[in-house]
Amino acid sequence: MNTTKIAKIDALVTRALRVTGAPGAAVAVVTPEGSYVQGYGIKKLGSDDAIEPTTLFPIASVSKAFTATACACLVDEGKMSWDDPVRKHLPGFRLLDPAADANVTIRDLLCHRTGLPRHDSLWYRTNLKREEILARMAFLKPTATYRGLYQYSNLCFSAAGEAVAAAAGMPFETFLKTRLLEPLRMHSVTFSGPGLVATENHAWPHQKKKGKVVALDAPLDFFNVGPAGCINASVAELEGWLRFQLSGGGDGTPVSAKSLAETHTPQMIVPFEDLTRELYPDRMHQTYTLGWSRYDWQGHLVLSHGGAIDGFRSHLVVCPREGVAFVVLVNMASYLPEIVRNSLLDLLLGVKNGKNWHAVFTTQLKKDTEKARADKRAKAEKRHKNTKPSLPLASYTGTYTDPGYGTATVREESGKLHLTWEAFDTPLKHWHHDTFVTETEQPGFAALDIVFTLKADGSVAGLTLWDQLLTKRAA
Repeated sequence: MNTTKIAKIDALVTRALRVTGAPGAAVAVVTPEGSYVQGYGIKKLGSDDAIEPTTLFPIASVSKAFTATACACLVDEGKMSWDDPVRKHLPGFRLLDPAADANVTIRDLLCHRTGLPRHDSLWYRTNLKREEILARMAFLKPTATYRGLYQYSNLCFSAAGEAVAAAAGMPFETFLKTRLLEPLRMHSVTFSGPGLVATENHAWPHQKKKGKVVALDAPLDFFNVGPAGCINASVAELEGWLRFQLSGGGDGTPVSAKSLAETHTPQMIVPFEDLTRELYPDRMHQTYTLGWSRYDWQGHLVLSHGGAIDGFRSHLVVCPREGVAFVVLVNMASYLPEIVRNSLLDLLLGVKNGKNWHAVFTTQLKKDTEKARADKRAKAEKRHKNTKPSLPLASYTGTYTDPGYGTATVREESGKLHLTWEAFDTPLKHWHHDTFVTETEQPGFAALDIVFTLKADGSVAGLTLWDQLLTKRAA
């Protein structure tokens, strides 16, 4: 790669760091002319430790392509087919929708078409084990018909990973390392939050709080839905993954050309959101393959996937026809990956009159901030003031259960209700009527509406948590 192009890459990444305030980032870029791998900034605010190409970052949902490729390995070995019923490998796997339950396949899991919405609350910051979450999927309500709509699901990718483990006869992470990562010389990869901090050379998570960048207490553990996003990797080793994807598979690689091509093949149309239309008005199509998003960029075919977890963001892009691929990792929740991704696509694909993506996403961040404020104001305006709960607070106390979402308990302390669910414990602030709001800054549980429902006789029937009804257990 020539020095002029390298200088442009350095300049756009450095500018993105300055614009977003992120402490550090790392990139790997592969082109037909050569590759470039570089770290920028620092691992942790307050330290002088520079990010290196070998520094590990959580790549979050960028891991999904690895899970799909692990399935491809098993397809090559004759131990799995894309259209195997999931129950061939996981006999106890169940879904609530009868059609999905009877027919769901490995392919369905890998392209987000089971009818299930995210239900991320079951894994995010809870103590539930992977197998417990999979068992609870039998009771989770779908919000679309089976194969009727693309709906992103970390839980389904976790199930696909467990199917890999069953077919391979070993834990998912062990199979991934031995069959895919080691052959690609990705020797330093670890899994989970503890797996990250156990290494000497790793980035630390950050986020902005009230306009100030702060380091978080610790990296979030993603292990209970591991196959959906638990890989920690460096750009130095992800360069090999990029080259493998560009190679098309086959001789000298871990996967056959046919099976790798299947992971790149469109499976589900992804509906355009308003923001996508606003930012990318020239986009003609977008689909989901098996572990990849697929769309067009100014006439060029793009395979990509982003990743987001507390204090980290990532994005990986492959342009197979041009022989161009890159990955960007950052140690702060920000738009930096989108800025760098779009700027690199324009640069490396020779797009004329490309946008100033730094300015575009600076404006978008302001819009996001204003929307959050507007949403908060709108909620406050809808509040029915000067109302009281229908019953004495003691009537709301007790145990509430749901086979999918488990058990919540409500108790009264010092004249206030308190709710405990999984690892979360929070006081409840009365909002209006029989609706309360969680009073906590715990991520995933802050300002959450808790709505108590009543029976015809006026007693408490249950409560809704993330729109899921938990029934009150008889005393």
